[in-house]
Amino acid sequence: MSKSYLKLLLILTYFFLLFGSSFSQNAFNVFLEKDSLYRYNSTLKVLDSLVEVQKQRSYKPDTAFYRSYGKAEVINLNQMIYFALSNNPELKTMQYKIEAQKNFAEEKSYLPDPMLEFELDDIMSDFSQVGMINIYASQMFMFPGKLGLERKAVLNNSGMMEYELRNMAVKMINMIKMDFYDLYFIEQKLQVNRDNKLIVQNLISAAESRYSVGKGMQQEVFKSQIELSKLNNEEYLLDRQKKNLLADLSRLTKVVIDEKTRIDYSSIDINFLLDMDKFKLEGVNTDRLVNYALENRADLKAIENKIKMTRTDLEMSKLSRAPDFTLKLGYKTLPFEEKNAFSVMLGFNIPIAPWTSGKYDYSIQKNTINVKSANEEYSAKKTEIRNEVISAVNSLLSAKQTMNYYYTVLIPQSENSFKATQYNYETNMTTSLDLLDSYKMYQESRLMFYESVNMYLKMIADVERATGMNFKNLN
Repeated sequence: MSKSYLKLLLILTYFFLLFGSSFSQNAFNVFLEKDSLYRYNSTLKVLDSLVEVQKQRSYKPDTAFYRSYGKAEVINLNQMIYFALSNNPELKTMQYKIEAQKNFAEEKSYLPDPMLEFELDDIMSDFSQVGMINIYASQMFMFPGKLGLERKAVLNNSGMMEYELRNMAVKMINMIKMDFYDLYFIEQKLQVNRDNKLIVQNLISAAESRYSVGKGMQQEVFKSQIELSKLNNEEYLLDRQKKNLLADLSRLTKVVIDEKTRIDYSSIDINFLLDMDKFKLEGVNTDRLVNYALENRADLKAIENKIKMTRTDLEMSKLSRAPDFTLKLGYKTLPFEEKNAFSVMLGFNIPIAPWTSGKYDYSIQKNTINVKSANEEYSAKKTEIRNEVISAVNSLLSAKQTMNYYYTVLIPQSENSFKATQYNYETNMTTSLDLLDSYKMYQESRLMFYESVNMYLKMIADVERATGMNFKNLN
């Protein structure tokens, strides 16, 4: 009766997860079908390129999906990235600053306010008579090109901030992926720990039974119990690490992700990762990746805009020596004359006066130094990106080789060794201690494999971050 009830419960749970999770994913799937500033498909079979970030300018939050998420019981990597980029206050703050800079640029394209003056002239000392009543209107005109340069400088600063925003988004995505892959590794370690505890408990029972009939040693019982205590402590430490990672993901996504949240790891396809026909970076010219990164890296684009801004500032400082003009028109009422009169005045500042011209010289020198500094920063960043891409690709190739070695060599060998020891144990040719050591070696090889998978996934994310290249277009 209990077994049939358990089967029924498992069937109901399966259908609930199948249809419930698909319903919660519906709005998210609709979101992925639309173009968006932060459209990242982190499924390794169809990796989206960071180029998508360069093509879009803004995004519209999917409020329908946000409402449906409250009912979802499963969250995956795509959703974590979506929430992080939709909810992060630092990104929103930067976006507001960019909008403010664009408005400020338009503000710079306007002339100063005109002046309207009212003048009473030739007033008698007893205030009995006013000689003239004058009305003036004046407007200052900047030297041609000054307003355009000021607007251009602000727009360059706005462009630099836009690339800084995209660079912040890329870094945040990379941090989420690192935590997600670490969380996957912790889950595998917990599963191995549970398997180990189960086998150790069985060995303890077998050792106690053998010892009770005089066919075993008490040492086998004690060592198995010590091993079980180690596994319990390891499980506790792994749980702490898992909670730390969940807390960090909650901090990044601004969504509560805890032990009750079921994490969907379906985007991690082990068989796909082990396929040697995928991600053939060995045959790719590294210079191609470097050149692609130099064309698309947001942080390098930000420095390019910084160079443009400093050059514009230098042009402005040179043009500041040119005079600005003020045009003044007046209308005079002459009480003692038959007709009134007009007046026209044209004035301009004198930027070549010896007691003021020094500030223009120092401004030019300062902006010249700023241009040189920005150019050096650009060269240093290019060198850094080149080294970063080469290092990331080499690390990825090493991680792939290590992962395949563990899967094709180490795990099969340790598994065969464990089976041989198990056969010897069943035929009383060895002790449970030898069986335990052999099983631990097999499980350690599994852990090393999952650790290599974790490292491989991280290296994929790192190459993606460093180059922005879509791996499916590499060959």
